Amino acid sequence: MKRINWQRLATIGLCSSLVINAFSGVTAVAETVTSESSPTVASSTTQESTESSQETTETSREEVTQETEKQAEIPEVKTETTESVPENSSENDRQKSISPRWVPNDQVIYPRMIFGFTDETGKAFADENLTLSGTYYKLARHTATSQWRPYADRYPIVSSNAGGGQYRVAVNATIPMPYDFLTNLPAGYTHNLYAIEQLKIDNTLKYVDSIVAPPGSINMTRYSEQQTSEAAQFGNYVKQNLTQRDRIFSKNSANIFSLNSLALAPEITDVLTMLRTDSVERGPILVGFDGTTTYRETLNYVVTRKQVTEKFVDTNGVAITPPTGFTQNKKTPMTSNDFTFKQASTLPDTYQADGKTYKFKGWYKGKTKPNTLTTTKAPSYAVTYDGNDDLTVVYEEEAVTTLYPSLDVNFVDEKGVGFTPALTFSGKYRVQRTSDRLYTDLYDLTSKSKGSGQYTLSLNNGTMPLSPELLRVYGNDKPINGTNRLNFSLDKLAINQQLKYVNSIELDTVKSVMKMYGYNYTSGSATIIDPNQVPTEYNLSAGNIALLGFDTDGVYFSKESSGVFNTLMGYASDGGKPLITMNLFSGNPVNASKLVYTVTRKQVTENFVDTNGTKITPPTGFTQGNQIPMTSNTFKYTSARALPASYTTGGKTYIFQGWYKGKTKPSTLTTSTTPTYNTTFDGNDDMTAVYKEANISANLTMRGAVDVIDNGATMEYWEVLLKNTGEAPLTSVKIKPTTDWATGISTPTELFILGTGQNTKVRPITKEQWEAGFEIPLDSSLPVGGQLTINLLGTKVTGQPNQVLKAAVEVTGNFNKLTASDTVRIKDLDQETKEPTGEGFISVPTFNFGQVGVAGSTQQHGLKKAADYYGNGTRNPYLRIKKTQPNWSLTAQLSQPKSATDSLPTTTRLLLGTAAAASFTDYNQPTETKTPLGKTGTVNLTADNTATAVVANQQFTGSDVYQLDFTFANIKLEVPANQGMVGQQYQAAVTWNLVTGP
Repeated sequence: MKRINWQRLATIGLCSSLVINAFSGVTAVAETVTSESSPTVASSTTQESTESSQETTETSREEVTQETEKQAEIPEVKTETTESVPENSSENDRQKSISPRWVPNDQVIYPRMIFGFTDETGKAFADENLTLSGTYYKLARHTATSQWRPYADRYPIVSSNAGGGQYRVAVNATIPMPYDFLTNLPAGYTHNLYAIEQLKIDNTLKYVDSIVAPPGSINMTRYSEQQTSEAAQFGNYVKQNLTQRDRIFSKNSANIFSLNSLALAPEITDVLTMLRTDSVERGPILVGFDGTTTYRETLNYVVTRKQVTEKFVDTNGVAITPPTGFTQNKKTPMTSNDFTFKQASTLPDTYQADGKTYKFKGWYKGKTKPNTLTTTKAPSYAVTYDGNDDLTVVYEEEAVTTLYPSLDVNFVDEKGVGFTPALTFSGKYRVQRTSDRLYTDLYDLTSKSKGSGQYTLSLNNGTMPLSPELLRVYGNDKPINGTNRLNFSLDKLAINQQLKYVNSIELDTVKSVMKMYGYNYTSGSATIIDPNQVPTEYNLSAGNIALLGFDTDGVYFSKESSGVFNTLMGYASDGGKPLITMNLFSGNPVNASKLVYTVTRKQVTENFVDTNGTKITPPTGFTQGNQIPMTSNTFKYTSARALPASYTTGGKTYIFQGWYKGKTKPSTLTTSTTPTYNTTFDGNDDMTAVYKEANISANLTMRGAVDVIDNGATMEYWEVLLKNTGEAPLTSVKIKPTTDWATGISTPTELFILGTGQNTKVRPITKEQWEAGFEIPLDSSLPVGGQLTINLLGTKVTGQPNQVLKAAVEVTGNFNKLTASDTVRIKDLDQETKEPTGEGFISVPTFNFGQVGVAGSTQQHGLKKAADYYGNGTRNPYLRIKKTQPNWSLTAQLSQPKSATDSLPTTTRLLLGTAAAASFTDYNQPTETKTPLGKTGTVNLTADNTATAVVANQQFTGSDVYQLDFTFANIKLEVPANQGMVGQQYQAAVTWNLVTGP
């Protein structure tokens, strides 16, 4: 049994707030600075310091040859030198231990410069990576003999590749140049200097003729003789002309190139100029460098390679015009020590030039023609670098009749557009003599694309020579006549590429131009065809036309014994003369014949069906039976656009189920929305999309912001909620009021819209729009399971107190019409009305007796009279309850009236009299009605909280909402004599107890 109590209670709520103070932290970042100092290492003989690394490593190498005379030795003179450097060390290894210093205070120099090499064409020499090495030495001039004699000191020279044909060349040591360098001389000597003793290219260069620099000069740097530090000033002195010794690398028998100073040179010009030191008035001069580690000077040398010259001559050795694609005296440079010459193209067997026809005889290497020529068509041989490497090609002039087997062939697709995949064609053109049925292979069919699916087919580059000599060869030295005829034909015409995606290639006999040309031939004549003879034109027979088609095995297309370029020789004409007939070509280089083929490609057909396999109208953007031609042997079908999850057409909505490839529907469909698959070219490549006709349904509810509202107030919102409960998206939504919309509820002024997949939006609405129906703007269809909320804003509610008004709407779209409604009650003037959850009290009365006097006897006081209190007594207080089952009862109890400092006795009574009971039908609806049920017994409550029965169990039945009306005039407060204090306000609680249950 459930008991529900109702009391008028005052509650004081204490609210506290939590204040959280946040503060920011401070992070200190410390930075550490490291101070570095350069280490200095001292030795007893010299000081080394660190030089920055170069980009590449320069490696010194041991000399291969030494072509100088034995040097005269200078009497030993003690000199100050750097420590020795191993020959296999690199420039970087050495420079890592030295730092830049300069004369005169630092007393060391760094001889170095860049050597550049270009070939005879002006391009960087890049046939191989060069290595340069050598020695740098100190010399003094012997006064008596004027010879420049070397000291014992030698310093290695190393190199590294700087790219672009340039090489860094440097002495791999610190070269001492003390203050007294120019004056510290042995007896009998007048001058000290440094120079290159030898600089050689270590590579063996058999294929190089010469390495020479053009005439020029080299920069010089002069320093003062004062013993103070000064900045390097490269090129601050006059330039020095290069000598022939500087400019020309000498070549020895081992094919090693080098630059050399002359041993015991009598003249300074016999000593190499570059990287040499000199002096003017005791001031040092550096040639081609400035003494620092920086490369300042570049010398450029031209490397001239040996060449193979191609010559074309007749049998008498007279130069002739070469074939197309070849050049008389073309020179090919040799590029390595094991160079093999290969001619760039294959030599034709015959060719025409200057009105003559030449027949290939052979070729030979070198200056002398041998008795037997080499007859390969692509000359190739290893060169010998001995001046006998030139190629001479020999052709023989012969009397030849030239035919022009060249034919334009066009391919178009089934739409008449050029079929553009790159095709090549093949076939062996051969001749068969009838005397012994022997075939002789002549030419390979070649093709050339002209673009847009157009090709030129030809034999032997479009020319076919015929001469008496050739006919003797072809006819086995027998005359060509009716008993020994010749049949020239292709063994087959084949397209070399796989065309699995092509269904057929058919000859278009309407667009093609097909001619046969006939010439009279006289056996044994000097010329095969009279050049003045006009050929006879014939139309091809049906049999010949059939030989121009293509057959297929499903992958390749070809035609055995094709009729293209078919030529018959020796067959009799109508006049009895032997005849030469040629299909699709003639002795005229301009050919009017052409073949046009239609290429029909295999297709992927797009089908749209329902679950029963019946064809349906496809979605927008798709076409039933649309065919997509396959375009390659690896063709992958992909739908042009994604299949929609659902679509509406013809009043029906379809839901995507999946798709399948081929003719047979599988048990499981593929559900990706963009069909794609590799085709199999087997007739099972069609795409079928399956859709199910959808069930479209939705649910609509409506709810107001409040159940009770002040008369004339504006409802905060009416929430209209549309839920998609079907199988397909809702694509359109329209809302309007129904005829049940109460006149006391005004038109909304705005719609607040939000929902699944929608952007939140507010739309103003006029009375006319509202009544005509307002189309809700959807950003996208409302998906299955999605919901759309439409809040109606700005409705003003006007009516009578306690009146119930209904707001009702109708929503339409691509679904059946839906309606929903909700009600609102005008606030009662006297009592608060609320809607309990489940069972409970809807409204309870308040009893106010106003101001009464203190009497010497028991007194009964009536309710106060006031306009704002039950209409000055014209309306009755009432109790309204809600219950959900027939078993219910009601009791009431009164607490002791109390003031702030006093209380009335518990014998005080509240006399309510009898109450008129009534039930409600259609409660909270505009049509609600109240039906009288009778009266309760007299209800008197004593202020000792004793429960007093008001309604007995099942006393009133048949409804869920009941109301007890207490007569205003009958309600009394009975106060015992002499109770109460003047100026005090007394309050008591009436507790109503609703008991429900079995």
